[in-house]
Amino acid sequence: MTDGIQMKEVLAKLHQLPVIPVVIQEVISSFSDPDMDSHVLAHKIEQDQGLTAKILRVANSSFYGLPRKIGSMQDAVVVMGFNNIRSLALSAGFVKAFPAGEESLFDRHAYWKRSFRVAAYAKALAKLLKQDQGMAFTAGMFHDIGQLVLDTCMQEQFSSVLEKQHASGEDLFEIEKAILGFDHIVIGAEVAKYWNFPQSIEHVIRFWHLPDQNPFEPVTGIVHVAALIESGLSGDALASSVSEVLRERLRINWADIEEGLPDTDEVNAGANLLLSA
Repeated sequence: MTDGIQMKEVLAKLHQLPVIPVVIQEVISSFSDPDMDSHVLAHKIEQDQGLTAKILRVANSSFYGLPRKIGSMQDAVVVMGFNNIRSLALSAGFVKAFPAGEESLFDRHAYWKRSFRVAAYAKALAKLLKQDQGMAFTAGMFHDIGQLVLDTCMQEQFSSVLEKQHASGEDLFEIEKAILGFDHIVIGAEVAKYWNFPQSIEHVIRFWHLPDQNPFEPVTGIVHVAALIESGLSGDALASSVSEVLRERLRINWADIEEGLPDTDEVNAGANLLLSA
């Protein structure tokens, strides 16, 4: 079977993906609508009590460290800003649509926790680099969404990939290409289009592991560094793992990075609240 047919096979199965709630579709659309009334959208989100509860739990956690407790979505928009609420709403909405389970070798619970940690570090880096924190968090949360799609649309084949990776310790991308003919990065970028995510998030999904690509997107470089931090790198090991090109483009002050990162326990607490029922 050729690569093209394999790709078409997956893309033809996108209808198997969970239906994304209308309100979350509207949240995605708000990226391209500068005239969107944030309070109107917050009111729509508030109609979904389960979604709202998740958002408020995370917003009121130690991860955000707000000066006072938030009691409503309208209050959240005022205190945290719409971009932060939008990123939380998308995260909570997709976690709800793709819940953790035990039906395959792919550990969705671990996947979402790792994604939240990357998102948290990306948000912190964006703050240091004076970039859009909400966009950075969202991009970090969805940077590896292709894995989730493969688990949904090609579970048996993706399980074979994971079995080989667990047994060999080889790079996931290379095993995917050998068995499937493509990797989850390509699928993730295609699905970002399918869900109408903004181009900058599609760019992150496609290039976060190769952030020196042109045209350069700062948020892509930020997610790359955030993923390195999430993997456990710090100090000189972290600095040496980032290319000179990316260091120059982001103008990173390495002395500020670790001081500006959120506490690990607080990040994990926020992830657990997002994943809780």
